[in-house]
Amino acid sequence: MVDLVAPGESGAGNVVAPDEDPPDGLDRLLEVWAREIPSLDPEIEGIVERIGILKHEFEASLEETLTTFELDHRSYHLLGRLRSAGPPYRQTPGQLSRGLRLSSGAMTNRLDRMEEAGLIRRLPDPSDRRGVLVEPTDQGHAVWDRAVGVQAQREALLTSVLDEAERAELHRLLRRLMRAFPDNCHVAKYADIDTQGGGGAG
Repeated sequence: MVDLVAPGESGAGNVVAPDEDPPDGLDRLLEVWAREIPSLDPEIEGIVERIGILKHEFEASLEETLTTFELDHRSYHLLGRLRSAGPPYRQTPGQLSRGLRLSSGAMTNRLDRMEEAGLIRRLPDPSDRRGVLVEPTDQGHAVWDRAVGVQAQREALLTSVLDEAERAELHRLLRRLMRAFPDNCHVAKYADIDTQGGGGAG
């Protein structure tokens, strides 16, 4: 991926009306690189760069939401993992470690901090005398629900520059593009959730 973004220019800050599609700063830089590197396909490079820019912008939006609710990404994703398991929203530390791809030590530290913050509790595992189960507290459920709700509203606003048919088409094309990475850990993450019988925003 060529460094195409000019200093101070994110490329995703201006909302354009749905019936407009003017060239932007990234298009101008793509023209420069197409001139300097004739073998470069500006359309492919534009796709890659725009996905990277949008990823950064959506992550910044989520960070603002989590800061509002005094959550960090780690706690947010762990709570989301528990919700994806479905009622009664319980998993073992081992299941969480595998799902979030963390070492057992890192998971223990994370659970300790979240338990201290009142977001989760540990319970004895009735099927394993030495085991424990992890579940969200009422506070954990509530703060995750509020954060997800606010972020969903923000994302709906950001994607409102596309109409319903355009959003469906974009989703379809991105799904197809993801198949270029069959061993990608992020694809596997969502496959894991499907085996648990539920989805989630974690």
